[in-house]
Amino acid sequence: MSMRRIRAATLVAMLGFGSLLFQSCPATGLLDDCYGENTVSSSAYDDLNAFERLLYEENWCGRYTRESNFFGDLFD
Repeated sequence: MSMRRIRAATLVAMLGFGSLLFQSCPATGLLDDCYGENTVSSSAYDDLNAFERLLYEENWCGRYTRESNFFGDLFD
């Protein structure tokens, strides 16, 4: 076998095993936390009144998500 064929076979094997290994990777969950449909930007958060701000909390990437608490359950 030539070096080119070995390299191609290794690449195909790595891609195949990688897709099996990482199919349940939570990376999509990380993106949903930042850019999901239930998030607002900091500028949109600044536009909310004080009462509406009680319904949101800042997540790890600087965006704001709906908080599940008494106020959220009451006004949803």
